[in-house]
Amino acid sequence: MRALKMSHDSGHLAASACWHGLFARLFLSALALGFAIIFVPSVALSQSIQDGSSLLTDANADGVPDSLGIREEQAEPVAAGAGREAESVDESAAEGNEESVAESAAAAARSLEISREIARREALIEELRYSSGVYSDQLREVQADLGAYLIEMEDFEGAAKVYSEALQITRINTGLYSEEQLPVIMALIASNTKSKAWAEADDFQSLHLHIASRLYSKTDGRFLAAARQYGDWRFRVMSENLLDDSYQGLARTAEELSGFYGAVIVALETEGQEKSGELLDFVFSKAETDMVLIRAIASTPYTDFPGTVSPYVYRSRCRNVRDANGQVVQQCTNIQVENPRYRQSQRDAKQVAVNRQVRSIREAIERIERLRDSAPLLDRDEVDVLDSRIARLELETQQMLRQARSRSLF
Repeated sequence: MRALKMSHDSGHLAASACWHGLFARLFLSALALGFAIIFVPSVALSQSIQDGSSLLTDANADGVPDSLGIREEQAEPVAAGAGREAESVDESAAEGNEESVAESAAAAARSLEISREIARREALIEELRYSSGVYSDQLREVQADLGAYLIEMEDFEGAAKVYSEALQITRINTGLYSEEQLPVIMALIASNTKSKAWAEADDFQSLHLHIASRLYSKTDGRFLAAARQYGDWRFRVMSENLLDDSYQGLARTAEELSGFYGAVIVALETEGQEKSGELLDFVFSKAETDMVLIRAIASTPYTDFPGTVSPYVYRSRCRNVRDANGQVVQQCTNIQVENPRYRQSQRDAKQVAVNRQVRSIREAIERIERLRDSAPLLDRDEVDVLDSRIARLELETQQMLRQARSRSLF
């Protein structure tokens, strides 16, 4: 048994050794195959590249065109052009920077020059104050020069301040209603208008007209020029609402301007200027102002107009109650209720306001027609212009009347 067992173990070991040898050979074969797969294509690829290079060299030698060489030759001019463009852009940028630097330097030099000039003039003013007094007439002249220079430099707020001081000195030296004030006031109007200080400009416009009315007669050309300037300014204030007025404020401005034009017209007619061109201009200006006022009235709801009757009335209301003795008695109280006639009175007030302005415009049209017929110096073109303006006024008046009536119920 022992011999049989030993022979069996020997056979098992021999078989195991045989299998191990087989696996070793298979492993070596697989390893060799892997090396062949890795290295053989690389060698073949290297060989193909070398063959291709030799073929390409042979083709070039035989006169066959080289596409890569051609592309390189074509790329060289393109690269050169791109380089030149880049150099041109750099040069333009450099020139732009140089111009910007030059402009900045010029602006700085100009600003320095302006500052020195202003300082020089202000030093002269201070010197005159100490040498000649704070109300010297020479001081007024130098301040006026400084204000003109500041306006030229577009420093409108500074100019307004200087001109205000010059105006006070002028009024002290020449009186409250002197003609010497008018140029200074005109400069104040210009500087405040440029700086959009509308309220200050409006005040000086009124002051200019007031002084002109104290200096000149109503038919004097200088007063008429001041009146025309004032009327144009107030019409602009009203049209552009420069003072941020409410509807009531704008309507009040229109009424005041219409009354102003009416007073000038009456003064011209009283002084025998019925046929003057100035009268015709003021009549048209008044009519245009009345037209603006009609538009404002027609576009305003009737509820914004004050009625002609009381908005409320008192009514007595009674009820039956029992007193302390148990008797039925009537107890009455007065209560406040809306007046049913008040709304209608508001509509009537709106229509009255519209009719009043329409009547003013029709009177203006009649006056213009009389001036047209009685003016012998008017040529045909001027007559045609007057007729067209009259037709426009009549058309707009009819439109405003229809608008006012259509909205009177809302």
